[in-house]
Amino acid sequence: MSKKKKNPVLNPSEVILYIFQIFVSLYCVIFFIAMPLFYHNKYYDIGDFKYNLFMYLTVTFLSLSFIILLIYISVRFKEGKFSLDTVKNLPKNMSVLDWFVLAFGVASILSFLFSPNRTNEYPTFFLFKSAEETSVVNLPWEGYNGWNMGLRSQLMFVAIYFLVSRLFQKSWKKDLLYIILSSSFIVYLLGVLHRFHIDPLGLYEGLNEYYISKFLSTLGQSTWYSSFMIVILPIGMAFYIYNDAKGSVSNILLTIYITIGAATFVTQNSDSAYPAFAAIIAVMFASSFTSNERFLNFFEMLLVMLGAMKITGFFQFLFPQRLTELDSLSTFISGSPVTLILFIIMICIYVFLKKAVNNNKFDITRYTKLRNIIIILIIALIPTVIIIGYLNTKGLLPTNAFQNVEYLTFNDQWGNNRGFTWRTTIEAMKEPSYRKMMLTGPGPDCYATVLYASDLRSAQLYSFWNGEVIVCAHNEWLNMLFNEGIIGFISYFGIFATGFILFIRKCNNPVLLAGSASIIGYVLHNFFCYQQILCTPMIFFIIALCEMFRKTSLQKSKE
Repeated sequence: MSKKKKNPVLNPSEVILYIFQIFVSLYCVIFFIAMPLFYHNKYYDIGDFKYNLFMYLTVTFLSLSFIILLIYISVRFKEGKFSLDTVKNLPKNMSVLDWFVLAFGVASILSFLFSPNRTNEYPTFFLFKSAEETSVVNLPWEGYNGWNMGLRSQLMFVAIYFLVSRLFQKSWKKDLLYIILSSSFIVYLLGVLHRFHIDPLGLYEGLNEYYISKFLSTLGQSTWYSSFMIVILPIGMAFYIYNDAKGSVSNILLTIYITIGAATFVTQNSDSAYPAFAAIIAVMFASSFTSNERFLNFFEMLLVMLGAMKITGFFQFLFPQRLTELDSLSTFISGSPVTLILFIIMICIYVFLKKAVNNNKFDITRYTKLRNIIIILIIALIPTVIIIGYLNTKGLLPTNAFQNVEYLTFNDQWGNNRGFTWRTTIEAMKEPSYRKMMLTGPGPDCYATVLYASDLRSAQLYSFWNGEVIVCAHNEWLNMLFNEGIIGFISYFGIFATGFILFIRKCNNPVLLAGSASIIGYVLHNFFCYQQILCTPMIFFIIALCEMFRKTSLQKSKE
């Protein structure tokens, strides 16, 4: 008679570590439910509400995490499993990505310490008052009122990365995936309905038509919405490409998800989302050459999404009186006969490829050189467009065909006045007063303080923006360079560049494909936008989760 195997008895430190993992995983789940879906008082204070929600959740999480960590270390010490050698060995387990995240945390602290805008007020994580409610504001710590991207927020992003990348419970992967896709689906569905003036939550009640075009769903500002969409939608797209169970419940749900995602894409009304989406598609195209199944799924995904965009255009045509007016690019994609012709051509190509695969006459893995050429041409397109835009602006092109194309005319009004903002920012960085602090910058979120320091520039800014204060460069990378200097910019951008390279090289599963696509989408989208308390922590979550799975796959391959 065989003896039953006894379950291994966990020692106290292992029990505490398990509790710690559950706690970190629970925070991830709560974050991806609460931050996208919770709101208060409609749109009137939604930005402040999202920030305070993030702060209360994260401060509680970090405080309890610190306590659990101390208990864990003390128990490990009593068990004789913690010593100075343990601490000395920690750097050996650090990846290049880990070092960049750590370097960014240090760079942000240095930027804060050397900031000329810092007050003597002692910073505290538990200060939730706005600038109007606080007698003395430590600007580089708290950040500009309403923006709140000071050192406090930057350190929280860093802490989230290290805790999640080390302690997320792997068995919760599917649960977190369902949470992310479910909450974002609700956001997208509301976003589509809002663009047709269907408002089930009553968020538009009493709101002026001018603001209705700028706010949607449970996120608020349309640029927050487009950033959220660019970060989260690639997750559903990646899992669709890797789902081979045709007709299964998961396949049907993913099809519905990307359908609504595509519909909201052409109704969200932010042009900055389109170059980011093009980069996401390019990443998924490159990764789909691993097998016929992957490539056909990729092609099928494009058909579903473009078809959803055209169906959305059909409803826009049927109900023009209910439609929120959209920019020309979104209207072109959803309503133009050109994209309809493209859709029909793609269907024909898909049918041809499907038959070829079924008859064993096609193998996509033999065409990797063609893929590489296409990717090189796509990458080369970026500097080409910039050069054409520059020559067009200067009137040096041999044709006048592009003179009325706003995207190819670089002036102060370019990109909803981003041309003026970027030019002014660069001019401020050339001044002797700024050059003295170019290594560490004037401090996190101190953009407006420096930019408005000059009376002449201040008058120009107030005049151009009709009295409104511009508090960031509307380009996250330029803004980080301005605020935290060369050291802060290199370490911060290094996080995204390193993460993308690491994940795309090991892009053999949907998690890492989603991570690399989300990163490139975020980088390009926020070339025209900025850090904010909804999507910046989200991209740190995604990078942390992908790094954890990348390390896990490396360990398995070594075993």
